[in-house]
Amino acid sequence: MVILYSAFSLSLVGCGGGGDFEDSFSFTEEDAEEISALLDRIEDEQADSIAPDQEGGSGLNPDVVLDVSQAHRYAKLRTSVGSVGEDTFRVTNVFLNVREGASVHSKQVEQLKEGDLIRLLDFPNSRWAHVELVDGRKGYVSTAYIAQVVTEEDLASVKKKYEGLYEVNFNFLNVRSEQSSQSQKLGELIGHQLIRPIAIEGKWAKVNLDGKEGFVSSDYLRPFLPSFIVRQEYFSVPVLHYRGDDSEVADALVKHIAFLKSNGRKIVTMSDFYQTLEQQEERDIRLSGESVILVVSEVTAETMRDIADALRASGVSATFFIRTNQIGTDGISPQSLKTLSANGNDVQSAGHKGEDLRALTNSEIALDFAQSRQILEDVTGRDVLSVMYPRGGVNDRVADQAIETGYLFGLTLTPSIGSEGFSRSQFLKMPSNLVTATTTEGTLRMLVGL
Repeated sequence: MVILYSAFSLSLVGCGGGGDFEDSFSFTEEDAEEISALLDRIEDEQADSIAPDQEGGSGLNPDVVLDVSQAHRYAKLRTSVGSVGEDTFRVTNVFLNVREGASVHSKQVEQLKEGDLIRLLDFPNSRWAHVELVDGRKGYVSTAYIAQVVTEEDLASVKKKYEGLYEVNFNFLNVRSEQSSQSQKLGELIGHQLIRPIAIEGKWAKVNLDGKEGFVSSDYLRPFLPSFIVRQEYFSVPVLHYRGDDSEVADALVKHIAFLKSNGRKIVTMSDFYQTLEQQEERDIRLSGESVILVVSEVTAETMRDIADALRASGVSATFFIRTNQIGTDGISPQSLKTLSANGNDVQSAGHKGEDLRALTNSEIALDFAQSRQILEDVTGRDVLSVMYPRGGVNDRVADQAIETGYLFGLTLTPSIGSEGFSRSQFLKMPSNLVTATTTEGTLRMLVGL
């Protein structure tokens, strides 16, 4: 444990000052005991697991365990529709059986899990889809548990491909020679069969049956359209980044938030953003174009309390990025982080030691990411899915380690102005705009695209 948490030295420093959160934001002997118990519990739960160092080092400290199941937990959210190809469908059920034929009695050849991607070959009927798996094998799956992945820009054109396609919404449907139930029967369409009528005239639809034209009752035809997962690919959402080591930032926040609200902007957290992404996997929903993500870093015990009061008075929440080796040393107690979280704020990672990660080996980067995430999740009891790179330092190698240690978002210090934003492929290199107590309304107006 000495190597893992050597920077986790304790200093019983009170926060000082008053306010509604004085007790919650004060560092006490009980907090010191809680931190000690937390570290002991983490040590007891961890096994000897060493990840190989890709650069030839000895690997991770054995006290830090990388849960490999976390490495790709957010892969589906980062995936761009353009990278998966046309006619790509996603499994929407917890599991989905792939069968040799379009029947529940056909032999099962594979079982897919929720989120898996498949390519549509065709629809033999409205109940079954003929698909190709990622390994090239083919089979049939129920259409009830798959959805086509499309961008909001392509949705209209994709839907157009299904225009005029109907399913037989009955066990069978007689095909007549004339528009009359008493006319000669030419044959029948089976239930759930897909057809494109030549024309629909009131109660009757003209269809082609084995090269002959006939008529069926239109009452038993229903337009066919698969389910869709409409993906928002680009997000014109500014990220306003406040440094909490500025003693005047709390007062500035009150003014800035009032200005943003008066101009129709909605303040959201990184977790709010994540929830929207999750909902987009199930239904057509957008992140409002008026949204602004508010984040705070480099807080001290005193400024944390002042900023929390300012946010509460303004009726909004923010995402606090905490460097975990500062818990205790600056009087930031576990209880203060729990209070932040309980009041609707995000508590996310700013790494552990605060070093520029680009200068570290892969295993050292993974160690820093993993221990920071584990400490914060144990303290708050909530998922940590965002990291702010110390000093804004990130490259592809650092971003890859963020993925491997279970992060969805990574924030940089690269600014974005107005309608500039980021795509799904940039979730690990998201821009943020540094805002200070001296930032004017004119600058804010430019940053958020007003």
